[in-house]
Amino acid sequence: YSSVCALRLRARQTPRGPPGHLHKARDGPCEFAPVVVVPPQSVHNVTGAQVYLSCEVRAVPTPVITWRKVTQSPESTQVLEELPGDHVNIAVQVRGGPSDHEATAWLLINPLRKEDEGVYQCHAANVVGEAQSHGTVMVLDLSRYKNFRFPAPDDHM
Repeated sequence: YSSVCALRLRARQTPRGPPGHLHKARDGPCEFAPVVVVPPQSVHNVTGAQVYLSCEVRAVPTPVITWRKVTQSPESTQVLEELPGDHVNIAVQVRGGPSDHEATAWLLINPLRKEDEGVYQCHAANVVGEAQSHGTVMVLDLSRYKNFRFPAPDDHM
């Protein structure tokens, strides 16, 4: 059997027979497909600032987590761009934890540009399956407001 869990399930389903008809193939936790336990949140900030998205995933064996930006092709089909790619303002980091059989992945965008606005996908996969979740980055372009003048405190309206 592939795991203790599969062995126990089979033992419950099998009529009692002579000893030795069941055996354990390996020790360790039962394998399961990735589950996003803390999805990325939608964030917003201004151009030139920074934002980050994070994603926590639980799985056995430990999943590989990647970040992708979701865009549309000219033919209106969904395109997934692997990150960081050639983006010098994007960094990706993954570490184990915070709990057993969990991994956390971060996507940092610094400095934030208007073209960074969009939907970002956290994708996790292992030999059992895969999971994904999305977060949105919204960017306010400060250059549109650079000539805007707020009235001084002593200005009269």
